[in-house]
Amino acid sequence: MQVQTDNLSPEEEIKRICREVVARVRPDEAERREVKALTEFVIARLNEKAEEQGVEARAISVGSTARNTWVSGEADLDIFILFPPDLSEEDLKEQGLALAKSVVSGRYEERYASHPYIHAYLGAHEVDLVPCFAVKDAASLKSAVDRTPFHNEYVAERVRGLEEEVLLLKRFLKCRGIYGSEQRRKGFSGYLCELLILKYSSFVGLLKNASRWRFGERIEIEGRGKYKDRDRNKEKEKDALVVIDPVDPNRNVAAVVSLDSFCRLIDAARDFLACPDASFFSLPSEAPAKAKAKAKAKEEREMSRAEFLKCVEERGTEFVMVLFEAPAVVEDVLFPQLRKAEASVARLLQREEFEVFRSDISVAVSAAGEKAFLVFELLVWQLPRVKKHLGPPVTSKHHAEQFKKKYIKLRIENGRYVVEVPRKYTDAVELLKNELGSCGLGKDVRGAVERGYEVLRNEEIKFFPGVGSFFKKYFG
Repeated sequence: MQVQTDNLSPEEEIKRICREVVARVRPDEAERREVKALTEFVIARLNEKAEEQGVEARAISVGSTARNTWVSGEADLDIFILFPPDLSEEDLKEQGLALAKSVVSGRYEERYASHPYIHAYLGAHEVDLVPCFAVKDAASLKSAVDRTPFHNEYVAERVRGLEEEVLLLKRFLKCRGIYGSEQRRKGFSGYLCELLILKYSSFVGLLKNASRWRFGERIEIEGRGKYKDRDRNKEKEKDALVVIDPVDPNRNVAAVVSLDSFCRLIDAARDFLACPDASFFSLPSEAPAKAKAKAKAKEEREMSRAEFLKCVEERGTEFVMVLFEAPAVVEDVLFPQLRKAEASVARLLQREEFEVFRSDISVAVSAAGEKAFLVFELLVWQLPRVKKHLGPPVTSKHHAEQFKKKYIKLRIENGRYVVEVPRKYTDAVELLKNELGSCGLGKDVRGAVERGYEVLRNEEIKFFPGVGSFFKKYFG
């Protein structure tokens, strides 16, 4: 990391760096005109088609391009198509998709959020065409996406003059790998970035506050939050960060932010404030040409099987991979289920006394199609055939008698009955081959596993494209 510029105080150096970064990431007038023209064209076409088809609907622009808070070169358009709230879900789906498809001449995909929407590719830009209900307020939502137009209205009125602060935050988070609310990343959404800037008035103001955040930090802009941090199921941890949605006080905008993403922002904020440097805003792809070419070549070359096995040998651990066909669902559905499966399998291994050091998940494309896999690094993977089973305290007469009826060869240790019993599984791989179905896997992952899976160890692990990249990142 570079040292700060001579004769500048840390505060002055931060201002200088921020000015330079803004000059790089702020869209110029030509880009703004292009985005504005495309947005107006798509909205006009949607409204014209709605009138032609006799459909009661109107299109509006929402998201960062509507609020001038997009980073240069990353202008993806969000166009929402508002339908009357008394329309049925089925009619919204049918009419919304038909209307969206009628204005798309090139490539597009049908995706799913609360209900289906169209993701289209128009020139250099990607456009989401999302049908929703034009409800009167956030308390009358019929689907989660109905909230977005209210987000747009709230932020657009307040963010004017702070757009550059939002750009700085987005860039800072992206360079930390924690920008974006996708389940694969579990970082900070664009809307959350805007709310944080509205709360703290500047990028630096946010960093100063974030450097002091504690687990469960609660942020309210309007001061009327009703959201209660509660476990939605037994396996969900409490929210690391709570940011009350100003248009829906029962919702935490930061609910998707993982504990690690939360902590990465805190750590980066402290580091930048202590030693400000422009490298905090630089992606590897922006390195000087020679270094960039070298980094790209290194990044493109995946870890080989031989390199992987050498790492395993040096660590003295055992790697176990559970491999199966990835179910045909979108990432934001698949990854939570994979994480659920990872946690449940880890608990099974621990219950049977196989010690898990680390674990992770991923998806990669093999010659046979898209594959999902769970990886467990074990400190203990083989166990003796016998194990100690603790009984009740000798002083607990009723339970002691029941235990002695069940077991004959027993002894007393530290005031309790103890019996030695044979272990059902002495090898972690055999355990997973036979008991994986007993784990909590999630609906789609369970279906995929039931159709067939493999449990592979060390040298058996298959290195199709993507696996080498996964392990390269895993070993750091």
